[in-house]
Amino acid sequence: MSRRPDRERRAGRFSRCLVLLLGGAVAALAAPARTADDKPFYLTVYLQDSWPKQTVTNAQIQQINGTFGTRFDDWSDVANLSLGAQLFKRISLRWKLGLQVDYSQGAIKGHATVPTEADPARLAFEQRYSAYADLYLVAHYLPCPSCAAVIPLEYGGAGLGYEKDRTTLSLANEYIDQRLLVDNDGWFPTFSAGLGADVPFSGAGNWYVEFGAAYVWARMTHTVPASGALAPAPRVTADTDFTGPNVWLGVGTRF
Repeated sequence: MSRRPDRERRAGRFSRCLVLLLGGAVAALAAPARTADDKPFYLTVYLQDSWPKQTVTNAQIQQINGTFGTRFDDWSDVANLSLGAQLFKRISLRWKLGLQVDYSQGAIKGHATVPTEADPARLAFEQRYSAYADLYLVAHYLPCPSCAAVIPLEYGGAGLGYEKDRTTLSLANEYIDQRLLVDNDGWFPTFSAGLGADVPFSGAGNWYVEFGAAYVWARMTHTVPASGALAPAPRVTADTDFTGPNVWLGVGTRF
């Protein structure tokens, strides 16, 4: 049975969700403000660090370590940094609505010399995320709109994520040359909720520092082709689990 129709249906479904997401963002930013604020827009650029579960992916790396006696890092051993931006409009005394985008790249890799029946060989491993991006509809609720020195906020968002990665494993010496190659990509839903605060640089200024912490729910699981002599099967499970906490620190301005 061909898998192309399923793939096309998923692509169509996510395309419709993306259109709805962008339409909702435009509607939120175009909504009339119900406050006397003459600078209702907020633009924030931030750096984010996250701690995704990646339970299955990390277990697969540890399986390689157990098989070959290596000590390759997994995703719990590295920083997962991303760059993001938010554009909000304050529509009432306590609410801001807007759009958020995040982008990152990353990789883990290692190499070691391992014993084989055909003399020692060089084992090399790499898992490279060439692209991770998400697009959220987000809201800030301001529990203390009269606060000035520190303005607390409650954060919530829902959107779509896209991820593309490649896993390679090679075992080679003068006598052997064995490899594994797995390409994985796709779209998935993502949700986030958290707490933060804006700290203005000065009482009358438009610039501020923003910091916060949130929890993300985002996971993509499917089967993808695997090639090479080291492949355990023609198709393997690719489980990309970005679920977990994150923190961010950024700078923004009102206009």
